[in-house]
Amino acid sequence: MNWKDRLIEEERLTERRAARKPRKALPSGLLSLKLGDPVYYRPTRPHPRAGSRAVIVRGPRSGVQAPSVRLRFPDGAEQTVPVRHVGRTPAQPETPPYLADARSRPVWKRIIKMLASAAQEEGQPGAEPLRWDAEERMRQLAGMIAPGGSEKAIKADIARVLLEAAGAEAVAAAARQAGRGGRGPVTATHLPVPTQEAEVGRLTQEQRAMINNIARCIHRRYFLSDKEVRDLSEGEREQAKIHGVLRQIIGVGESELGPMAVKSGGSGKGHRLHGELADALTRSYALAQEACQMLIAGRDDHALTLALQVQEQRLQYVTVGRELERARVKHFTGRYFHGDVLSVRVVDEDGGMTQYYTRLTIVYGEDGHSLVVANAAELEALTGTRVGPGGWADLCRWAEDLSDRAGGKKQGRRQDDDEHLIYRDHDGHLELRESVSRFPGLVRALECVRRALLVEHPLKDIPAGEIPPNHPQPGYHPPTPTGGLDRVSPETA
Repeated sequence: MNWKDRLIEEERLTERRAARKPRKALPSGLLSLKLGDPVYYRPTRPHPRAGSRAVIVRGPRSGVQAPSVRLRFPDGAEQTVPVRHVGRTPAQPETPPYLADARSRPVWKRIIKMLASAAQEEGQPGAEPLRWDAEERMRQLAGMIAPGGSEKAIKADIARVLLEAAGAEAVAAAARQAGRGGRGPVTATHLPVPTQEAEVGRLTQEQRAMINNIARCIHRRYFLSDKEVRDLSEGEREQAKIHGVLRQIIGVGESELGPMAVKSGGSGKGHRLHGELADALTRSYALAQEACQMLIAGRDDHALTLALQVQEQRLQYVTVGRELERARVKHFTGRYFHGDVLSVRVVDEDGGMTQYYTRLTIVYGEDGHSLVVANAAELEALTGTRVGPGGWADLCRWAEDLSDRAGGKKQGRRQDDDEHLIYRDHDGHLELRESVSRFPGLVRALECVRRALLVEHPLKDIPAGEIPPNHPQPGYHPPTPTGGLDRVSPETA
């Protein structure tokens, strides 16, 4: 055989190898099957036992081209089958042709979006109309893809299968939503329903004293602050200094001219103070230009007089701007206090101290003005005490009212004694103050907070990292010499 014949033979072998289908590699999970492993019989052709569950009687042999296994079915029958015909999971059902046709139509994606929106608005008034609309569109789609001349029952079955498949795809789409990393939506925590009613009329003197202590700690904002973990940059510190200087200038302007009352006329036009603001700025600019001209002309006395008038106009501008800012409707977000872990200390008669912590998260509501206890349901579930929305609303109104009166933002005098904000001392006994009657559910809410403080600390949602090192750990602390626990005041919490 000369070299030409050998070249022709090699080309033929190469063509045969290229035309030969590559052998599919078996998964390593099937080659590692052992005696007693449960599997599913998944033949490629129709078989009476297709999809049946079986047990491995003999595992696959290594080093053979077509490994096989012997199966034992639930009825006791045994059969030797190729390894590629078994699987650890059942075979996926075949997709019906009408389902594949429905998925190829544009309306399919719109129906999935409608079902996903209905699931997100579950419990809202707009959820049911969305679901009804999706079902109606699915029935129309089933009528379009059903074979001609099909009965109504068959079309109804097709619509039911399509609706189930669309619902499964909507759930899978929600699991792939952004921000969750494929982990799906957050599972709602089912809290135990509170069953106890707070007997606020039968509280002992010790319990009333602790409620007074809790009210004092809330009013004085004895919350663990998380501001110390936030480092300010140089730019933020400089901005804080600028705001401090502006506040001093505004204070000087108010002391010179006095505060102005801003009342809206309701005419829809701009307030007169807006005009005064623009006029003060314009006049100060004109006077400053004239003062410069007097300085150029050498008339120093006249320039000094004009400079004083410029200062008066600037003070007028700052004061009017301050009043407009005060009258502007403000919307707040986030927490009302600087923290959400309430710190309460009870000093014992022997000089020791018991430290309590509980989470009390008070935030601004959706309107930007009212306050809401964000973890009210958690507190009720933790203590088993039923307070109700009215009680927590009264707690928020009381805290805001007392803080506004103490800060001078609201007329009236606050309580003269922070130690007895709820119960006053009368002949050695603690009696409920008459002013608390304006907040009927306040004592119930404070009683729930008191019970939450007494719950074992590991059961509370307060990680150890949230308690700063310079604060005492929860529990009883025996008396210590001066310079011990007393050097850390709750006011710094």
